[in-house]
Amino acid sequence: MPPERAYLEQHGKGWRVSVNVPAAVREIIGKPKLRHDLGTDSLRTANLLKGPYVAKFKQQIDVALASVGRAKQSETREALELAKWAREARERNAPQAEWDEYHAIIAARTAEIRSRDAEPVVLPADDEDGPSLGWKLRPEAEAEARRFGQVAYGKGTPIADWHDGYVEASQVAHRTKADDERALRLLLQWLNDNRVDPLIERIDTMRAHAFAEDLARLAGVSPATCNKYLSRLSSYWRYLAKRVPAAGVNPWAGVGLRGARPKAGEEERAFTDGEVAKLLSGPAKPHMHDLMMIGALTGARLDAIVDLKVGDTANGTILFQPRKRETHARLVPIHPDLVATIVRRCEGKHADSDLFAEWPPVRKQGSMRERSFKASNHFTDYRREIGVDDMVEGKRRSLVNFHSFRRWFITKLEQAGVEDSLISAIVGHKRGSITLDVYSGGAEIERAAKAIAQIKLPPLDGTPIAEAKALRVRPRKRG
Repeated sequence: MPPERAYLEQHGKGWRVSVNVPAAVREIIGKPKLRHDLGTDSLRTANLLKGPYVAKFKQQIDVALASVGRAKQSETREALELAKWAREARERNAPQAEWDEYHAIIAARTAEIRSRDAEPVVLPADDEDGPSLGWKLRPEAEAEARRFGQVAYGKGTPIADWHDGYVEASQVAHRTKADDERALRLLLQWLNDNRVDPLIERIDTMRAHAFAEDLARLAGVSPATCNKYLSRLSSYWRYLAKRVPAAGVNPWAGVGLRGARPKAGEEERAFTDGEVAKLLSGPAKPHMHDLMMIGALTGARLDAIVDLKVGDTANGTILFQPRKRETHARLVPIHPDLVATIVRRCEGKHADSDLFAEWPPVRKQGSMRERSFKASNHFTDYRREIGVDDMVEGKRRSLVNFHSFRRWFITKLEQAGVEDSLISAIVGHKRGSITLDVYSGGAEIERAAKAIAQIKLPPLDGTPIAEAKALRVRPRKRG
C-alpha cells in the first residue's frame, strides 16, 4: 500500500478514514475498525483531511489498550501477534474473510510505518484536481515497515525479542550479563550500519564472521574481549535454538579472533611471596586487610568473598556460592591463620548479616554491576599505592589483580604436593571424583583442611623472602 493510502479506504466513490482495532480490545470498542467518511472522492483531499480523525481513533484505541494492560505494546510485539494469529488460523482452517482482514491490517500498518515522518512534496498536475500531494520517505522508516511485514508474515524473527528472558534465566554473574547486553547492542548496531534487518534469519556463518572482523573497531576493545562478546552471542543462540526454529543452526560456533591469547610473559599471574607480604603488611584499612587474608587463604574469587554472610562461616568451613561455571556451592576449610579474622568479623552479628557490610549490594535498580565492583576498585587503588603492579606496554590491565591471590593459593597447594583433583575441589574448578559441597563427607573435608593448612603466609615483618622457583614453563589455563 502506498503511503498516501495509509488509514484510507474507498467507500463507494468516496474515501473514508479506516483504523484497525487490535484484537485485544475489539470487545471493548465494539468493532474491528474505526471509520469516518471524509465526504470526498479526491485522494489528495482525503490525505489532507484524515489526520485529526486518525489521531482521535488512535487515542481511543490507546485508552482501551491501557485498560487491559497493553498500553505500551511495541510494533514488534504487534507483528509477532499477527504472525501467531496466522499460525493458529492455518490450524483451524480460517475462512477467507479473516485472511483478507489479516492482509489488510498488515498493509495498513506497513503503510503507516513507511510514511512516518515523511516529507510532503507537490507533484505535477495529473488530473482535474490540479497538483497532487506526494511523500518523500525516510529510508529508516521504509526499513522498519519492511521488518514489520516480515515478522507479521512469519518470515522473520527479531533477534532482540527473546533477550530479556535469556538474561533473566542466565545463571551467570552480573558482569557476564552486562557482557550479554553489550554484545547484543554491538550486533544490532553493526546490522543497522550495514543495512541488514535485525532478524535471526539474516544471521548466517558468513555474517557472523564479518561481524567478528569488524568488532574490535566497532567496540574499541582487545581481541580477547571481542571473543568474550562472540561467546555470549553463541550462548544466546543456544538458548534460542530451543525456542525458535530459525536459530536451529548456531552461526557463532567456532567464530573468534586470533591474537586473543596473551603472548609469552604477558599472562596474568600469581602474586609472588614478596608481593603478598607487601600487600598484607601495608597500610590497608581493616576491611581491606581482612578481604585480602580470605582471598590468600581460600583461593576464592573476590565477588564470592564480598557476598558472604555470617552464617556461611559455620563449623570450621566457609560456604562459597557458585561462580563462573560452578554449579554447586562449595565448602572450604578455614585456614588456621584465618580463624581470628573470621571470628572478629562474625562477632555480634546475626547469621544473615553481611560478612563485609563495608561493601553493600548495588542499590541502583537494573544495574549489572556486581557487588564487588567497589571492592575491586579499592583494592586496585591500594595495590598501586604501595607499588604492587605489573604493567605491559600496550595493555590497559595489570598482570596482577585480586585474582592473583587465587593463583598464589593454587600455586602453594601445587608446591605442597596436593593432588590436582583435591585442588580442583577446593577452588571450584571442574570436579573429578572429589566434591566439597554441602553434602560432602567428613573425610574429604579433613583432607582439604590438612592440605590448606600446609600453605604458609610469607613473613610480614620485613624478613627477606626467597621466592620459590617454579618448574612450570607454560601458562596455567585454570582460572
